Amino acid sequence: MARIKVVEPQNASPEVKEIYSKIGSPINVHKALALRPEILKGFIGFYPTVGSGLDKRLYELIYIRTSMVNGCNY
Repeated sequence: MARIKVVEPQNASPEVKEIYSKIGSPINVHKALALRPEILKGFIGFYPTVGSGLDKRLYELIYIRTSMVNGCNY
């Protein structure tokens, strides 16, 4: 069972449903951020730019290493 509440599409407010429609299929991070729609809006605009100037392999290595350092097994 998840420790963090999430907003499933069928339970979302109209504002969140509109954001979800732009995302497509929301993943868990989107559903968790949807608890604060203003943060979710900022995230979907910001996240695609993260690492966009890096080689894909280097970006993936940084992503994996950061997860390891933080003890994130997800």
